[in-house]
Amino acid sequence: MNTILLIDDDEDMLAMTGRWLEKAGYAVTKAAGGEEALGILKSQRPDLILLDHAMPGMDGPAVLKALKADDELKNIPVLYRTGMDETIDDGADGIVPKSEGKAFLLNAVGNILR
Repeated sequence: MNTILLIDDDEDMLAMTGRWLEKAGYAVTKAAGGEEALGILKSQRPDLILLDHAMPGMDGPAVLKALKADDELKNIPVLYRTGMDETIDDGADGIVPKSEGKAFLLNAVGNILR
């Protein structure tokens, strides 16, 4: 079973996305922010990280920068989960707009985890 670390400061988005992924057969660990996620990554290695781009405190780009700077974490694929319409190109493996639904999300995740 593939594991996904889901990082989002929006509790409702975290819960809904987590349910979608769990019903699709993925094991999901949730973090409500960047600092919490980096703490989790000290003991767990997910197969994929779904990362909210805009969060208070440590935002998505700061989390991604920390991941890419760590030899043990830099190869974990990262998909941004964002409400922004603009293109983001800072080393993430893709973008899953929050405006897209469950099917889009599961397709993007499946494409990375094949």
